[in-house]
Amino acid sequence: MPLTLQEKKLFAFDLDGTLYFGDKIAEGASELVSSLQQVGQVVFFTNNSSKTNAEIHAKLVKLGIACNLEEVYATSTTTAMYLHDEQINNVYVVGSKGFKEEISACGVQVVENGNADHLVVGLDFAFNYETISQALTVLLKGGKFIVCNEDASFPVENNQSKPGCGAMVGAIAYAAQRKPDFIVGKPNTYILSKIAKTYGVNQEAIVVVGDSYESDIQMALNFQCQSILIGKSDQCIDMSVMQVDVLSDILQFITGN
Repeated sequence: MPLTLQEKKLFAFDLDGTLYFGDKIAEGASELVSSLQQVGQVVFFTNNSSKTNAEIHAKLVKLGIACNLEEVYATSTTTAMYLHDEQINNVYVVGSKGFKEEISACGVQVVENGNADHLVVGLDFAFNYETISQALTVLLKGGKFIVCNEDASFPVENNQSKPGCGAMVGAIAYAAQRKPDFIVGKPNTYILSKIAKTYGVNQEAIVVVGDSYESDIQMALNFQCQSILIGKSDQCIDMSVMQVDVLSDILQFITGN
């Protein structure tokens, strides 16, 4: 059954691999977003914790996707919000400068070594042995282990992929012989629940659009909302998940015209 636009009030788009690949916009992305903005609310979410909401917003605008800053949800910012909400303070952060600044801006103290009480792990392009050592020190003291996501990789231009946050999490988790206490990003529903609360919509009014069954679509299934998978997957056996080949198919798929 095709979805009708009257039934859906909010469209939540994944970014990497869905609306863009590295610094290249996906074909039909700006046109699709613009069309959906005429009939409902459109928001953007990403597990990428190396960039802040402001940086992701600037990238979207540069690529030709019109949106407002408050419509962007990066795990850098949502992780900072989670730490603030849960009153988790004094943290050692594995991640980018921008990620650390987002956490500090939420009133959470960032400690630059293993003397911290808790550990927060995001995507870190400078990740090394010393990073693992400091993180291990925190965890061996019993600190909380909070991670942005466990993505193995993420897509970039020319059909290439790069190691994701999960590569950092995996190295630290293996050294400490323990699993993360909380995963902020997909497929956890934390970000989606924040979006639903902000815009005052329930699960039935939301459509999640993404390219990863294990991440984007599983989050939607966990939240019990509708989802559309870009690029068909044999792993997707849930009949409630709509699958399309390319972005340009979505508007027709939703309207049934």
